[in-house]
Amino acid sequence: MAKGAKPSRAGPARKPVRPMLLAGGLGLIWFVQFQQGDMTQDAPSWGYGLVLGMRLLADFVGAWVAVALLQLAIALGRLGLVQLRSRPEEEM
Repeated sequence: MAKGAKPSRAGPARKPVRPMLLAGGLGLIWFVQFQQGDMTQDAPSWGYGLVLGMRLLADFVGAWVAVALLQLAIALGRLGLVQLRSRPEEEM
């Protein structure tokens, strides 16, 4: 390979981190807006952090699923539009 030649990229391009960041932001918003703080007083102090961490993780996973479903809906919509545009006029 020549000195200035760049290696070719044969594999698919990597996905950006943006959907995960969006899911993290949505999960944090859902955590702050909709979580109730009704924990009992007789629980150990480390239990509060554990419960809050699990709630935050559950909100992140829920937001990640919501973002993935939105991406799937957009991809299916684009596929439908491509299929409609690629049909010949006489079939419609």
